[in-house]
Order: sequence, then structure tokens, then C-alpha cells
Amino acid sequence: MVGKSITRADAASKADGSLKYSDDLEFHGLYGAVVRSSVAYGKILSIVFDEGFDFSEFTVVDYRDIDGKNINTILMDDQPFLAYEKVRHIGEPILLLAHKSKEALVEAQKHIDIEYETFTPLFSIKDALEKKSIIFGDDNIYKKINTKKGKEPDYNTLQSLTKTYKTPHQEQLYLEPQSMIAYYRDGDIKVLGSMQCPFYVESALENLTGKKVEVEQANTGGAFGGKEDYPSIMAAFVYLLSKKSKQDVKLIYSRSEDIAFTTKRHPAEMEYKSYFDEKGKLHALHIKLFLDGGAYCTLTPVVQARAVLHSAGFYDCEYIQVDSYSLATNTPPNGAFRGFGAPQAIFGIERHMDDIARYLSISPMSVREINLPTSSSMSVTDAKIDAYRGVRTIFERAREKSDFDKKYESKNANRGIGMALFMHGGGFTGIGETLLASEVLLVLHPSGNVEIKIGSTEMGQGTLTALPQIVADRLNIPIDIVQYHTPNTAKVANSGPTVASRTVMIVGELLIQSADKLREAIGEYSDISSYKEAVKKYLDLNQTNEFRTTYKKPQEIVWDEEKFYGNGYDGYSLGCYVAEVEVDPVDYQVKVKEFYAFNDVGKVVNPLMAEGQVEGGVAQGIGYALYERVVHEEGRVKNSRLSDYIVPLASDLPKLFVEFAKSDAKSKGLGELPMDGPAAAVANALSHAVGCEFDTIPVRAEDVEKLCR
Repeated sequence: MVGKSITRADAASKADGSLKYSDDLEFHGLYGAVVRSSVAYGKILSIVFDEGFDFSEFTVVDYRDIDGKNINTILMDDQPFLAYEKVRHIGEPILLLAHKSKEALVEAQKHIDIEYETFTPLFSIKDALEKKSIIFGDDNIYKKINTKKGKEPDYNTLQSLTKTYKTPHQEQLYLEPQSMIAYYRDGDIKVLGSMQCPFYVESALENLTGKKVEVEQANTGGAFGGKEDYPSIMAAFVYLLSKKSKQDVKLIYSRSEDIAFTTKRHPAEMEYKSYFDEKGKLHALHIKLFLDGGAYCTLTPVVQARAVLHSAGFYDCEYIQVDSYSLATNTPPNGAFRGFGAPQAIFGIERHMDDIARYLSISPMSVREINLPTSSSMSVTDAKIDAYRGVRTIFERAREKSDFDKKYESKNANRGIGMALFMHGGGFTGIGETLLASEVLLVLHPSGNVEIKIGSTEMGQGTLTALPQIVADRLNIPIDIVQYHTPNTAKVANSGPTVASRTVMIVGELLIQSADKLREAIGEYSDISSYKEAVKKYLDLNQTNEFRTTYKKPQEIVWDEEKFYGNGYDGYSLGCYVAEVEVDPVDYQVKVKEFYAFNDVGKVVNPLMAEGQVEGGVAQGIGYALYERVVHEEGRVKNSRLSDYIVPLASDLPKLFVEFAKSDAKSKGLGELPMDGPAAAVANALSHAVGCEFDTIPVRAEDVEKLCR
């Protein structure tokens, strides 16, 4: 089964429209709504309900209706489910309403007046660093990570270049907006909705209520990280409304509400100061990295950690020093988004490699080639990375197949070519996988069917197909007798969240181990008939039909969290992407004409689905580079509709060549890798096309015109 492009398990139901998402499910309860802050930073002085409006048929919830803790704990205890004294961003939830009529909910919100004492808000990294207000700790800094490796060189013998690169917010723009339903049954409440991490939601509700609440994932229409942390808040809202009303409650965000108030990709500002010789060989890198975390911490410190670990790429450099800071601002919190800090850092280092080449008047290929890692190269955290061995192979393959050197030297007017060479660490950073202690469960049924009972979710990426492929392959049985459904926390093992490119790499490996236990238990079989006989014989003699495996850290993974030292990941995927762009000489519009995506992810489970992952990631990366802009004005998102939040259409995308390295090595993460490199490759190609340096994205036509003129 592994290595075959079998049809997706959910293909037919998605194609014919029969697959039901949260808002498609039969529902006869109340609809929910959120009353939000209208100021970016202030103290709540009063909440007044218009006496002339009849609120008697509405369920109204505030922080006093919370029995447990009013804290959405992710990494810090700083974010309340419902604000009660201060608000720290426009759109922060203060009250919840429920009613049988959506129209009535809209009208009711017009009759609630909230008075504030306003304070000086922080709207940028610069504001936070200058401490125009203090909104977190005593310095507005969520986390500092300072690390260095190697011995400083003699700087007097080297040339130097200092550049600053900036990357923006980005909206996940999943097809299905944030959606959650609470079902009320004789005092018990079950929560069902669109989510990546059911056990995260269960944990948040336990904080809220002081007890375990049953949580089930509904069919989920896309996520990209945006449904990692935020569904916990949605679940709390429907739970509170359901508990108070004693009815079912559904809360579905409008697209505008979703864009305006949910988490985004962290904006970053990165200063690179490099020291190199006349051939472009790096001897030292000094990197300062700043992330805008938004009003609450959410997942910011681990996004920051990944950014640091990817900030120097995998280039061979004697001395690397990184000083990084994540900062609090009065904009909606930023959180998980495909790539999780790596796209920002890779944009920085890959643009800088091209800038060094331009500074020395040599090819960007020469600069990359002379700095490729060797067997003795050490990472930014002073670790030897096994995956370094494959870097030269993928680099040379991309160089040859894209005909990079010839196209770079014989440049046509207004046309350019650019490269990004990069990696992505799979799984949780550092000790994260050890702390998760993920568990998988296979259940063997008398029919011979094998059921996968885990918390890993399908959100469009193909989990419902890929994981059964892995189990069927290992057991050498037909895939149609391997069962796997959307998870329910009361019924499945906690295999950890569906994030960090870990599903096939980490969870898939655990399923292989459980499948091996099952196969050893039932003994030898040669075909499906003898397999079923072996199953019957085993179950007649044994009571247990469950086969569990828990994650254990590989011996070669050594990590010191306090010193931020060692090998941060179980494995690394590699990418080498090449973009060709064309600039219209009249209106300065940029068009990506061709794109080459070379990937090394070990053994590919389902080639067609893998190609789809790359195609989608490249599309998002091109959007990040050229189109997508979240516009804040005094803390308010001004372009919260698809009419003015612009993303690339099919007609804006290039001819795309995708290739995977042939490998029998252990499968590594793919989901995030294709998002990491495109923005840098496109910006490098654009710089080559017009001879100007583009260090801030997105690059719009007016930006090109300004630099070219």
C-alpha cells in the first residue's frame, strides 16, 4: 500500500457534496454570537443593556458564568475566555449571546453598550520594544531565546553585510470558518466541531469546567494551523451557552468575523549581519529575530523556537549567534500557521544568501554551493544533523532540472529566476514529543477488521487515507478492512495534535510499531483467508484485542531545553525550490511563470496526495510573497472580506514541476515544507528580474514601481 496513489477515502463524498461539515448537520437549538471589545486596550467600566429592548428570550453569558478557571491555558495563563476587567485587542470576547434567531442576535448586539477607559495601545514590534505601554510582564517580551555556537572568527579579515527582512501577518483562509456545536443531554454536554486537536479542546474545557467533557471532531474543511489553538475558545463559548440555556448551541463565524478576530501568522523582523570571504564562504552570522505575538501569548514561544532553529538554514558556518524576542502588541493574538515560524526565518536567510551574492557580484548558486553542509557541519544549536547528507543531492538536482545557471546568466528583460534551499524539522521542537508521550491504539475485531483509534485528525491533508495505507501495508492486508474515523476523546488514544508535520512521521511510526505487535500476536498468515483464520484463533484464546504503543524518544535525539542546545527534531525534510517570474514593464504586475519544487521527505506514502500538498503549499507561499496583506488600522483589521483580502487564483499560479527524491528511508513530515520556501524563491527571482532588492513581503506592483523608478 505505501508508495501507491490510492484514491482518498473522502474523495467521493467531497466531490459530490454529501460530506457534512458542522453547519450542514441537522440542528434544532440556539445560535450563538459573541459581543466583542471595540477598543484595542482599555478597562471595562460598565456594560449596559438597553431597557427598551427585550432580552428575556436571550441567553446571556459573561465571565461570572464560568465555574472553573477563566483561563485558556496554552503555554501561559494569560488569556481569559471572556474579558472581565481589561481588554487587550479589538474584538476580544466579553459577552456571549444565544437565541433561536440569527437575525435577533444581530439586532441585540446593537442594544448593548460597553464603556471603557482607554489606554495607549501597542500596534507594532517597534511600539512594544519602546515600551510605549507595558501590557505583558515588565518589558512586553513573551520569550527571549539567545543562542550561539562555534568560535568567533577574525572579523578583520572578512567582508560584512547587514540587512533587515520583514514578513507580514497571513490569514489561513481555510474553506470552512471556525465552527462549533454543543449538544445538551440531561445535564451532560458533548462538544463537536471543526478542529485539529480534540484533546487540546478537552483540556481547555476541563480548565473551564473542572471536569472532562466529551469532544468529537466534525469533518473539518481546512485548518493550516488556524484550528490548533482557537477551537478551544469556540468550544468554551458553546459549552457555556449550552449549560446556561440547557439547549443545543451552534456557533459558526462569518468569514469576516473569522478573518478579523482569529489567529494569524506572526509578523517578523529579522536583522542578518554576515561575515564572509571573497568567495562568499560564511564565517559568522549574527541574527536578531523579532516576532509580533499579538495580545496574548498563545503558541508564540514555540513558533519562536522553530524560527530560531531554522534561522541559519543548514549552511555551514563557523560561528552563529541568534538573539530572538517575541513581543506583545494590542492586535488579535497570532498563532499557528503552516510552517510555524520557519517561513519567516527561511525568507530571511535565503534572501540574505542572494544579497551576499549580489554584494560580491557572483552567482547565488556559487554562494549556496560553497556553504553547503559537510559531514562535520553543526547546526545553529551545535548539533550534527543526519539529513545534511541529502542537501547537496537535492540542490544539484534542482539546479540541473531548472537549468538555473543558464537562465541566470542569460537573463531576459523583466524576467528573473530565484532559488530557496531549505529544511523543515518534523514533530514538536526539542522535548515536545517526549512531553506529549503520544499513544496510538489498534483494535482487532473478530471480522478481521483493524480499527485505528487515535486523536489525529483529517483536515483535508489526507490523514484518513495515509494512515490506513501505513497500517494495511505493515499487516499486508487489504486497506478496506482498516477502519479510521474522525476522533472522539472519550473513545480514542491521545496520539497528540495534528500539527508540526508529525502525523505520518511520528504517529505513522507508532502505528507501524502497533501493527508489528498485532502481527506478532496472531502469527503467520499468507493471504486474507489465512489472516482471518489467524485472527479468529487468536481472539478465541486471548481476551485482549487492543495493541498500544507510546512514543519513546530516539536515543540519537539529545536536547537541552534550558540551554537551547542539541538536535531539536526527530527528522528533517529537505526542499529546493526554484521560481521564475516576469514583471510587466507597464503596470509592474509580477507573474510567477514557472516553479520547480524538489523535495526529500523519505518514503512517500501516497505520491498523488503528496503532490497535492506541494501544490497547495506553493500556492500559499506565492500568496505570502505577492498578494496577501492583513491591513490593521489602529488595531482593527480593515480588510476582513475576500473582496479585499487578496489571494492568488488558479490563473495567477505557475506551471509547477514537483519531484520527490526516491527513498526507502523513514517517512518524514511534508505538510509544512512546501510553505517554507516559495516566498524567498519568488523574492529572489524578482530581485534578479529588475535588479532591485525586495526585503519586505508582500511585494505589490506599487512596491516594484517605487523601487524601479
